[in-house]
Amino acid sequence: VIGPSGSGKSTFVSHVTGAEVTVGHSLQSCTSEVQVIKLQSPNSGYDVVFIDTPGFEDTPELDKHILNSILDGLNKPYNKQILLSGILYFHRISDNRMVGKPLIHLDMFQKLCGKNAPEKVILTTTMWDQVDKLTGNAREEELKTMNWSYMLSKKSKTSRFLNTPESAWTVLEPILRSARKEPLLLQEEMVDLRKRLNETETGKALYTGLQILLSEQRETIRMLTQQVT
Repeated sequence: VIGPSGSGKSTFVSHVTGAEVTVGHSLQSCTSEVQVIKLQSPNSGYDVVFIDTPGFEDTPELDKHILNSILDGLNKPYNKQILLSGILYFHRISDNRMVGKPLIHLDMFQKLCGKNAPEKVILTTTMWDQVDKLTGNAREEELKTMNWSYMLSKKSKTSRFLNTPESAWTVLEPILRSARKEPLLLQEEMVDLRKRLNETETGKALYTGLQILLSEQRETIRMLTQQVT
């Protein structure tokens, strides 16, 4: 379970598991470390283990810390030859457009998955009760045709979480039906190839994205300075 802060990850896990997971109502992450919750699927009877990860933040320092926490949570089971059955990537449909840091986070996520794991990804939209139907549908279509087009071309799926236990299990259904498991590129890079974070494709994406943001901020400051003088 991965995505930006305030995108509904912990709410989703609470609805599925019935566990008391800390839920935030702001854009600052309430989940500071990886949380692991195990339960039995009511339909299949399979054991389901959720890895609830911290949300990406708006500052480089926090992003690096959070990415390291996610790595720790992913690499421990991989070291024991436990692979992920699926990945839920959360996005607020209430957000007008995906720009700035959310785009960097999406690029990081794509690099984290590599070439094979996207097939196990469900791009999950949340906060549908905060938008009208026409607006939500239009934003979802824009995500599919623009921001998520690469992932969808690699057989990722989309789903809507409507803030109910029934909806949460519906989102999970494709993962529970599939027996195929794939390692993430990031797991292979750091565990098998013993790369450092800054040497991985995910780490490079974070650095490149931050450099672009820094350049844009400098240009904005330059233009504002010219206007003042």
